[in-house]
Amino acid sequence: PAAAQMIFEHDARGTILEATEACGRLFGCSPYNLEGLRLTDLVPAREHPKLLEALGKVFRSGEASIMLDLRREARAPIARLEIERAGTGFRTRLRPSLKPQRQPVPAPKAEPELAPDELANVSHEIRTPLNAVIGFADALRQESFGPLGDKRYRDYARLIQESGQHVLALVNDLLDLSKADAEKLTIEREPVRVDHLILSCAELLRPQVEEAGLRLHCQIAPSVGIHVVDPKVLRQILLNLLSNALKFTKAGGLILRARVMSGNLVVAVEDTGVGMSKEELARIGERFFQARREGVRGAKGSGLGLALSSALAKAHDGRLDLMSEPGRGTVATLTIPATIERKQPTYRPLENKDRKPQLRLSA
Repeated sequence: PAAAQMIFEHDARGTILEATEACGRLFGCSPYNLEGLRLTDLVPAREHPKLLEALGKVFRSGEASIMLDLRREARAPIARLEIERAGTGFRTRLRPSLKPQRQPVPAPKAEPELAPDELANVSHEIRTPLNAVIGFADALRQESFGPLGDKRYRDYARLIQESGQHVLALVNDLLDLSKADAEKLTIEREPVRVDHLILSCAELLRPQVEEAGLRLHCQIAPSVGIHVVDPKVLRQILLNLLSNALKFTKAGGLILRARVMSGNLVVAVEDTGVGMSKEELARIGERFFQARREGVRGAKGSGLGLALSSALAKAHDGRLDLMSEPGRGTVATLTIPATIERKQPTYRPLENKDRKPQLRLSA
């Protein structure tokens, strides 16, 4: 039967539109979690040129067949991809094999995955033109040099800007995750007013929370003050957790709690969202795994947020714990060592330094 076959329906660029159950089993996830990914996301970076060449051949001649290595998450090391046109779209059949791919004699050395340093160079080459795209789109949206005419142009400029920012965030997440996996992520600890940092993260998300009709409360214990932490890492984790909670909360609100326990800074993000089952919770943190394809307001993600947050917490000698029940929300708890700075040192000022912190935020 067709359901037992590993078949992807996709467009000319390889963006997956539909996948069979067998495809999900191969990659250890629901087939719905594969939709929206590209075929290149299923193979290592070294196989991308061969796969893109095969897609180009299909576009020209109607079909192609290629043997490729699969990502480590797959339950088979290699597979043959048989790609063909299917009506107005394209179809790829995977035929996995447990046997290693035969190499010609002499066997060439397998090209290694991109190292973090190499990935940093690649990401720089991506970010430079991407920042220009975002900047020009913003200039168009603001009509900096005169009116555009039709209002749809402003909408297009906004979509270009938002899409560019999404891609830029994804590139940065992938780079940080690669560094964390290779244990090359540098943690730069310094004395920081952690209570102010936490409040600045909440303030940053406040407009989105208000727009969603939700409430956001901060409860920060007096023991949370100046601590020696990496402010960039802490801010990134908290923004990821808050954004994720917002995405899956339709009614009610979010609570951000912080306290110091046994020499550790403990920050919890609690929501009243859709929650997760035990099976889904067990897989949260896996790269590209998403318990739901989109949020309650239609927002989509890459499945990297919690995996990256967990990796960043580990790099900071801490951990990220999740508790959840379907229909009863989720609690994400970050625990990291936080040395208390007894003196009043000079520390790097944070955003909105002139704004008086508030201990309670509400929509």
